[in-house]
Amino acid sequence: MINLETFLRGMLWIHIAGGTLALITGMGAMLAKKGSTIHRTFGKIYFWSMTAVFVGALVTALGHGRDFLLMVAFFSYYMTVRGYRILYLKKLYAGQKAAPLDWLIITVSSVFILFLLIWGTVAVVNGNGMGIAGIVFGSVGMTFLIGDARNFFKPPVEKMHWWYGHIASMGGSYISAVTAFIVVNIQLPQFNWVLWVLPAIVGGMLIGRTIRHYKLQFSKA
Repeated sequence: MINLETFLRGMLWIHIAGGTLALITGMGAMLAKKGSTIHRTFGKIYFWSMTAVFVGALVTALGHGRDFLLMVAFFSYYMTVRGYRILYLKKLYAGQKAAPLDWLIITVSSVFILFLLIWGTVAVVNGNGMGIAGIVFGSVGMTFLIGDARNFFKPPVEKMHWWYGHIASMGGSYISAVTAFIVVNIQLPQFNWVLWVLPAIVGGMLIGRTIRHYKLQFSKA
């Protein structure tokens, strides 16, 4: 009979394998021509790889009582699922209604992301630097959640809203995968929060630049 530690070790390996494959396929999807068969194939593999990452992190966090990991797992998977689901919501600007699944996604995610924000605030007050990472991720997550809810109630103005949302969400998801790789392989005693936050800052600037590029391109078209 498999004991708990053996099971948790197995889930950790699933988490690691999924993360490794996500790093590879995510980069492949970004470099491939957008909308091409290769892009879509890499994207699908990336989505399921991140699903494995989420399941592995969820079980590991619950098994070892790691609250921060649990909340971050929901944050990163929300970004992944959002990036995938938004492809089915292209007509929101024309009056399309969000499906019950979309409401379920933002409802469940909001609970854990809100707790992440609260946890980060409490941690900072208590002198724990990791609280900064919690506040950053929680704030980013809440920004996306509020944006989703607003678009579900009131149609977005831009026709290509889904394109920008896909880039922002999948980009944010990939940043979380890169961050996980960094924090596992690099240690900065008392300053580990920097390793969590720095990729988000750099990646966020790159995502913003990419979206601005496409907005300019679409405006000219």
